[in-house]
Amino acid sequence: MSGICNIDLDYLRLIVLDERGSGKLSEIPDDVYSEALEYLSELYSEASSIDHFMTERGSELLNEIESVQATLQDITNQRIRKIIKLAEIQADCGKTDKEELKRMLPPEEEMYDKILLAIGECRKKFTEPEFLRTTKKSAAVNQQITARVDEEILSEDYISDIIPHIDDILIKEAENEPKSEFSRPEKSGGIEYEPIYIIENIDSFMGIDGRIYNLSAEDIVTLPRINADVLYNRNIALNIGIGK
Repeated sequence: MSGICNIDLDYLRLIVLDERGSGKLSEIPDDVYSEALEYLSELYSEASSIDHFMTERGSELLNEIESVQATLQDITNQRIRKIIKLAEIQADCGKTDKEELKRMLPPEEEMYDKILLAIGECRKKFTEPEFLRTTKKSAAVNQQITARVDEEILSEDYISDIIPHIDDILIKEAENEPKSEFSRPEKSGGIEYEPIYIIENIDSFMGIDGRIYNLSAEDIVTLPRINADVLYNRNIALNIGIGK
């Protein structure tokens, strides 16, 4: 043995006892596993020496190697169970023991985050319709489309120029087909969107894209075309897509 490593089997066994005796994660050095692996390497190196081949010392080294590996496995299992429990509590109640989180080693923190993510994804699959999961994935894209459409509308003075003269626009549509970004409905996640102008206040509703819309009179918003058609039929909204 080189004597450089500060960890031995007795030290590792103390960690096991500490983990078993507490329902919470024990505080262990960040380098405990790297030191333990170095310790194992030294044991392997000594055991593989020809000087200990088929000797009593060679047998002792092999037994110690097996004991160290089993003890490391025990420590790991004890801590993994506690980390999984912490993730379950966080996912169920939103409660986190910050002090216990501080006792996690970096690889354990990474595992904890992945478990939380996996629990959330699994629950969505079991509790949310597939179309809602699909549309939520494109929610960020939809928001970007809405922002871009709203910016374009404002920059071209749609509110002041188009809305007051909507009848004139409908007449001109038959004569001309202006080339515009809105000449065709936007598409996202297989859903067509189009910009509309809200005429009167309406109650909140959920669009076919899974988003909840809270709209008031004079709002300009990009809405799924199917939802927009319903508002048109009820004289609640006007279509401001030029190429409609």
